[in-house]
Amino acid sequence: MGETEDLLSEIEAIARQAGEIALRYFGRITPDIKSDASYVTEADRAVEEFIHRELSTKFPHDAIIGEEYGNRANGSSGHTWALDPIDGTTNFVAGLPHWAVCIARLSGARPELGVVNAPVLNELYVGALGHGATMNGRTLRLSHRQEPENEQLLAVWSSSFRHIAIDKKFQGKLRIFGSTVMKCLYLARGSYIGAVTPEVHVWDVAAGLSVLWEAGGESRRFDGALYEEMDLDPAHGFLVPPLILAAPELQARVRGMISLTS
Repeated sequence: MGETEDLLSEIEAIARQAGEIALRYFGRITPDIKSDASYVTEADRAVEEFIHRELSTKFPHDAIIGEEYGNRANGSSGHTWALDPIDGTTNFVAGLPHWAVCIARLSGARPELGVVNAPVLNELYVGALGHGATMNGRTLRLSHRQEPENEQLLAVWSSSFRHIAIDKKFQGKLRIFGSTVMKCLYLARGSYIGAVTPEVHVWDVAAGLSVLWEAGGESRRFDGALYEEMDLDPAHGFLVPPLILAAPELQARVRGMISLTS
């Protein structure tokens, strides 16, 4: 095995163990409400603590940022780990299966590796720069099925009706999964014509983008600019702007269907 394969093997093992921890709480937990009115659970905290402990031991010179505990390590290596212990916490609390443990490694500001474990679905996604993308070991490539226009799927987010307008020329159907990373992963599997993400944090999307890019997808801002590098300045909140996700040849078409309204 090469260096990247060895690294991926280590992170896959951590993601699997983290998923096992989360499953102990699944279906039997009461959430707390964070200051931004979103859910957080004991499971989120326990999973992030576990991943943080494992990574800080194995990679002591890397920085680590995460959803629940923010910037807890300032590294000197030029690498940053971005952790989302449970992406899709609302689904997790509701007993729905579409949630995942997300671990990404960035080189400088660019995600170079992502591992996502969706334990209820028994799906492990892996993407690494130059090494392709897989789901449970099976290679992922965006497919270009020729389904009728009225059967084409576009993935949006739960409150998107407040923020975007869909062109009436789009004759297909919308899908909402309640998880930013799941949009990236299902697009990488070829399930949608495209996907739209709201403003999120680095840890919400870094692992999913690593998989999507290696499967042949692109991420672009609403103005069409390619989005590949993330803002890791804590003063800026680790925010990622709204993005259009699609195959390169479908980007213009998908962007033409959608406009920001606020």
